[in-house]
Amino acid sequence: MEVSLDHVSVDLRQVLFEMACALDAVGVDDIHHGHRVGYIAYRCAQRMGWSEEKAQIAFSLGLIHDCGVTEATERSALLESLVPKDTISHCVKGYELLRACKPLESLAVPILYHHTWWSELAQTEGISEEDKQFATLLFISDRVDYLHANYCPDSYGNVTQSSREVITQELLANAWTMFDANHVQHMVELIDSDDFWFSMDSRYIENLAYRFDAVPFFSTHLTLEETISVAELFAQIVDAKSSFTFEHSRNVAKLTEFLGLQLGYSHRVQRMLYLAGLVHDIGKLKTPVAILHKPEALTEEEYVCIRRHATDTRHALIKMFHCQEVIDWASNHHERLDGSGYPMGKTAEQLDQPSRIVAIADVFQALTQSRPYRKGLMLSKAMCILNELVEKGQLDEKVYGCLQHHARRCYNISTGLDELATAHQ
Repeated sequence: MEVSLDHVSVDLRQVLFEMACALDAVGVDDIHHGHRVGYIAYRCAQRMGWSEEKAQIAFSLGLIHDCGVTEATERSALLESLVPKDTISHCVKGYELLRACKPLESLAVPILYHHTWWSELAQTEGISEEDKQFATLLFISDRVDYLHANYCPDSYGNVTQSSREVITQELLANAWTMFDANHVQHMVELIDSDDFWFSMDSRYIENLAYRFDAVPFFSTHLTLEETISVAELFAQIVDAKSSFTFEHSRNVAKLTEFLGLQLGYSHRVQRMLYLAGLVHDIGKLKTPVAILHKPEALTEEEYVCIRRHATDTRHALIKMFHCQEVIDWASNHHERLDGSGYPMGKTAEQLDQPSRIVAIADVFQALTQSRPYRKGLMLSKAMCILNELVEKGQLDEKVYGCLQHHARRCYNISTGLDELATAHQ
């Protein structure tokens, strides 16, 4: 069984912006920190005469420089002083995440060293001069945003002249030690510019990126497997907000791929199904953690928050993906054949079989997965509930029959027992 195939790839620029927004959702009030660090790095790189491609890479590094942050307390600690404690763990975690993602692996080393003092980094062997320059530019850009956040604006929200002077003094005092003196000099000149500060607005920063010239780093065609690699990186960043959400998405992805195999789809479509399962819940980044983890029944207002994640998923995927089918399969996962689902109330004639596969995999995994507040259901109970939904005309009978035929294997995939068995072989 086949489907028509669109070009499956992602817009790397948009993925990095969405990652920056995901990091904002970890639980810190300092929204758009990644946007500002990227912007500061880009403007300074331009001032230093870097090539447009290098300046854009510096911008991208700024967007995701904190991708290794896993807890709100860890991120808060980074914003408590000019020289925060315990910076190494998130640098190493970010490095490891990026090293595992082939399209973005070249960004890994600067992320690893983005809190390393210049006096040490300049003497470190085994790192290219370019990576050293990226890392130290990230460091000073990150700290300029910290200093900017810690000096009160005037009554109209603008940075005061006295604040600019204090920031300048801090940078000059740390030239040659924390920061590369050349970077300090160019940054100090930027700080004196009105436009530099007036343009430091998340809307203006995104508009700036939309107008970037095409450069090779962002123009490379990604294969389906590379696209999946980027999506897996994104999913692990989402893990910083809710570990069971990532586990859910990963296992839904494996279930959809397995069901696609059993239903006769080609290997390529199976991998597209895996991709759709992996990203189907990324809209939950906008859902408050207290609602995601609530053990009691949701209020009407809280349930509205849950329902909107499907729309938030669709809009995020439209920005990032070039393939309409993956977008549809992922964002249709709460639609039902009888029109009772959400957010669009689609009916059977509007829902193709891959969308129905993702929907059943999502329900089955949610039922069988243990959450922080409850134990997952046994296989027999989960199958009874699925069967009831099929009899009501909400879920697809053929896909359910396939899952029922392979029920024990699907249960093992859903609960991670498949992985445990593989690990012990």
